[in-house]
Parts: sequence; C-alpha cells; structure tokens
Amino acid sequence: MREFGALLRNRCSFAAVLVVFTLLHVVVGLLLWELPFAFEVGWWFWIAPAAAVLTALSALLLRGRYMPPQGFLWRLLLITLVFNLVGNPMFCASPLAPGVALLMGMGAICLLWALLGRLSAVFWVPFVFVEMAQIVAFFQYGTRFNSLVLAESLEASPEEIMAYVNPVNVILACLALALVVVLVRWLCRTMRGQSRLSLLCFGTLSCTLAQVCEVALPPHHQSAEQHLWPFCEVVYLCDSYQEAIEHNIAVVSLAEGLTSPADEPSSCEFVHPDSGIVFVLHIGESVRADAMSINGYGRDTTPWLRRQPRVINFPDCISCVADTCQAQIVLLTDARRGIHDATPGMQPTTGSVLDLLHKHGFEVFSFFGQRCGQQLKYDRVVRILTRISTERFNAPGSPWEAVPQIKRVLDEHPGENLAFFVNNEGSHTPFSHFDHDNPPFAPANADFQNPEAHADEIRNAYDSTIHYTDEYWRRVCELLKGRPFVYLYVSDHGEYLGQDGIWGRGGLGNSKMSYLKTTGCRVGMFVITSPELEALHPHFAEAIRQLQSHTQMTVAQEHVFHTILGLFGIETKFYNPELDLCNPQVRPYEGEKPDVPAPGLKAPAEQPAEPAEGASDALPEPEAGAAPAAEGDVPAADAADVAESSPAPAEPSPAESTAAAS
Repeated sequence: MREFGALLRNRCSFAAVLVVFTLLHVVVGLLLWELPFAFEVGWWFWIAPAAAVLTALSALLLRGRYMPPQGFLWRLLLITLVFNLVGNPMFCASPLAPGVALLMGMGAICLLWALLGRLSAVFWVPFVFVEMAQIVAFFQYGTRFNSLVLAESLEASPEEIMAYVNPVNVILACLALALVVVLVRWLCRTMRGQSRLSLLCFGTLSCTLAQVCEVALPPHHQSAEQHLWPFCEVVYLCDSYQEAIEHNIAVVSLAEGLTSPADEPSSCEFVHPDSGIVFVLHIGESVRADAMSINGYGRDTTPWLRRQPRVINFPDCISCVADTCQAQIVLLTDARRGIHDATPGMQPTTGSVLDLLHKHGFEVFSFFGQRCGQQLKYDRVVRILTRISTERFNAPGSPWEAVPQIKRVLDEHPGENLAFFVNNEGSHTPFSHFDHDNPPFAPANADFQNPEAHADEIRNAYDSTIHYTDEYWRRVCELLKGRPFVYLYVSDHGEYLGQDGIWGRGGLGNSKMSYLKTTGCRVGMFVITSPELEALHPHFAEAIRQLQSHTQMTVAQEHVFHTILGLFGIETKFYNPELDLCNPQVRPYEGEKPDVPAPGLKAPAEQPAEPAEGASDALPEPEAGAAPAAEGDVPAADAADVAESSPAPAEPSPAESTAAAS
C-alpha cells in the first residue's frame, strides 16, 4: 500500500488529479443544463469517456511507466498557462473555461512533440505570432482573422497595407516575435529528454479529457475555438483561409462564365450614331449615403453636387454586398444579389451592360485607379466586365489625374457616342485621396493604429475624400458641358467608422449583424443630366422625369442595369421594366435593409406632387438672375452643425477653377 501511494505521488498523481477534475467538471457542466432538456447522444458520445478511463487505468496498472514525471507535468502546466495568456487570453472568460483550455493545451503540446519533436517549433512560432496579431486586431479594430478579412487582405494594394504598417505596429510585431521565440525555446528545453511514448500517452489522455469536459457543458457555455485551443483555432484559420480563396475563385469564375448580352437580339431606336451622347457610369468606392451633405449630413462634404439644379439624388440606395467585385457584377449585369444568395432569380444570366452599349453605337472607355495594376480578383473581374473597352486608363496617383485622360478622349471623339466606365479609389481605405496640405476637414489622418482613439482624425480624412470626389464630379461635368450627357454615380459599398459598432468592413466577419441590416449598406447614388440630352428625343425627357419621380423610393444596385437599358431605350430579353427607374412600372427594392430610416428622405407631406397633365417634362432650371449658392453653404437645417463641426472647404487653385457645370 505504501509503495502504491509513493507511485501515485511520483508518477500518476497528476493523471489522477486530471481524471478527478474531469469528473467534477462533467457533473458541474451537467448541472448547468436547463431542465427539461433533450440531450440526444449516439454511440460516439461514449468513446471519449471510455478512452479517458481506459487510458488512466492503463497508466496506473503499468505502474506509471508510460506517464511523464510529475515535476515535468507541473512545468508543462505552467508553459501551457503562459501560452494561453499570450495567444488565447479569452480562455478565462468563464469560470469553467480555464481548466478545459489548459487540458487541451497540455495535450496539444505533448502530442505535437511526440509526433514532430523539435520540428513542432515550426508550428508554434508562426501560430502563436498569428494569435497575438489577432489579439491586437481585435482590440484595435474589433475583428479577428475571418474569411472576409483574409479575402480583403489577399486583394489589398500596397497603399492599403502600408496604412497598417506604422511604427507602433512594427514595434509590436517585433516584440511579439521575440516573445514567441523565447517561449518556444523555453518549451524545447522543457520537453528535451522526455520519452515520446509517455508524451503520446499523456497527450491523448489530456486531449480526451478536455473534449469530455467541453461536451458536458451546455451549448451556450461551449466555445471550442477558445476552450479547445489550439487545435480548433487551427481548424478555424484553415477554414477561413479556404473560404476566402474559394470566395475569390467563385467570384472570378462567375464573371468568366457570363456570356455577352450583345450575342442576343436587341434593338435601340433612340440613340443615333451622330448624337454625341456621353454616358458616364461611375462606380464609387466606400461612400456612405449618410456621409453626403446632399443627404443632410452636417458637414458639407458635397458642396458642388448639392447646388446642382439637375441632380437626381437617391438617398435610400441599398448595396448588395460589402465586396467591390460582387457589387460590380450586380451593377453591370442583371444580377440582384451576391454570389452566395441561392434564391431563384438573384444570380446573373448575362454579361456586362457595356457590351450592349457598344453594340448600339457607344465607344466604351474605362478609367481605373491604381489597383488595376494587380493581377488578383478585382482586376480580373473588372477587366472581364469591361473587356469591350476600346482603351483602358489608369490613374496611379490622384484620381484627378484621370480628368486629362477623359478630356483627351472627348477631344478625339467630338461627335461620337461615348460610354465612360469609371472606378477609382475615392473613399477607399486608407482614406488618402484629398489635399493633405489643405484638408477640408482638419486634422485629417487615417491612423489605424488605434481607430477609436483617433476617431475624429479618421472621420475627417474620410469626409475629406468625399469632398475631394465632389470636386472630381465637378471637373468631369465641366468637360461634358455643352454635350448631351448622363452622369450616373453609385458607390460599391459603404464603410464603417464606428457605426454599428464596427471599424472597417473586416469587422462584419465577426459581427452578428447581416450586412444588409447595417447602415453601411446604404450608399451614395445620383444622376446628373444635361438639357441637351432631353432635346434629342422626347423619350429622354420622359425617362428623366420618371427618374426624378422615384427619388424617394428605396432603390438598390440591382436597378442600375435595367435603368441604363431603359434610359437609352435598349430592348433586349434581359430587360426588366420592374427594375427600371425610368419606367413607371418600377418596383422598389423589397429585400433586407436597415431598420434605421434613410437620411435625406422627405416626410410624406414634403414629397413633390405629380405634375399636372400637360406640364413640361423638363427639369427646372435656376431662376434668371438668381445668385449662385456660395461655396460651403448647406441647407438651413444643417447650418449650425456645419459651423461647429467643419471648416470651410478648400477652394481649388485658380488654374483649376472653372464655373460650375450645368
């Protein structure tokens, strides 16, 4: 009996403690279940406890020959605790969690060393470093490495990456890497000389007991990624990476598989070869509807746009998904939702509307930002959708650099019908496209080291990019003055600067909210037309009148494809009048959307009445002799807010200044 007691103290006391702890944990876990409950288990449920009991009894019967020494096990417990504190701090979030996490961690260390020996360091160094990076990302941006974050990271441009490569993050990364190396060296010294067979036995016992403890907990107490760390976390990261890759491949494959709508019969009776029409389809970047002063935002972010008498603004426009490529597919084809929506009729059946415009007399030109220099998903998708373009242009620096490119095309094609596809960075992360020497809203700095601590500076930078884009609209429309033109702008998705409790779109991957229930899914959308277009044919005047009558309707990106067809009178089997904003039969968007009312919508009493029969279809022009609104003016309701929250927007230089278009 004395020899048996000494045996327990020297070899198996630790294993006995583990078995007793597991039994107590299972009892406590079962007591937490709400009664009555239906707990259906199969034969597989009894494998884990049976294996645990058999392993413990085998170790005792073999007099501890295949169990590590007790002193080593206590050191192993300490190492496991430190590893969890460094890479999995949420393991102690609930009273029952630490024991399960420590059991699994000890088992994982032993199993990996038994199978790989020193090579297990090749796993631990990058894994713990990634886990520490996740912790920093969670506390700074409220997100971890999910499939959305990884998909965006794979598509990130060097400029976007450098927004996060600041001195503080570099120092943190170096310190984290040094700490990981020290911990792994400590682990290797501790594991040196231990029998791999004993480590295998103990690792199996420990992991099995951890699984038993986790299964015994009620579902609302279970958290495999935290309690069964690191194995479940490795599975989660691998699944996220695989999902990101599969998502990117699926989007590209979808675009590549679309056939051109120009291959099918179609007709257009209102556009003639010598009409000289210029159609601009500008897909913006990350512009929220509630960040535009034309929609009532307190800062005058869109001073030029707000003053235009011929602007047709849609304050309640819903974007389909928080992904540029999927949004472009929806905007340019007859798709209605993202690629993961399996509802019948939501996926595209044909290719780009630009092909139809080219078929019916439009010369197509595409103007991109610097991201088209990549060879990743975005560039492949957008090049497929714009492959009919006669020429593609890139503006690698400021989007304003595209203005001379547009002017050159206009000068070279004075009487031709032209279709311009524009997609530049605009308000995309890292919010750098504005005049940094004279920002409209200062101080402006997109410091992503700790966004909540620099929230005002980041929002200033974001608002300044919209002000900058407003100047881009002015310059392009000034070039188009005197020609029949249509400028259709719609953003691909919104952005999150703390709204809905999210910083950055990557936070959506961890949010329980659907993208379409967040305020970030509402994006800027408007149409500007010239009087010369209405003069070409009564069809255009009626189409514009219909557009104006639907501004208070909830619209979506799915309306754009059909609205373009309806605007130019293109008849094709892919046209749906219920999605054409130029058609009186149009139906509003009826899908999921935020519960918060859209900014800029008028109260029912304020909505304009239908024009009387025989009234002019032309849009109202400014009154003769009326003084133009001054730069920086906002609606009276917002004047006080602007005076308090924003400086006067910077005026363009004299060399750049011209009179307002239209």
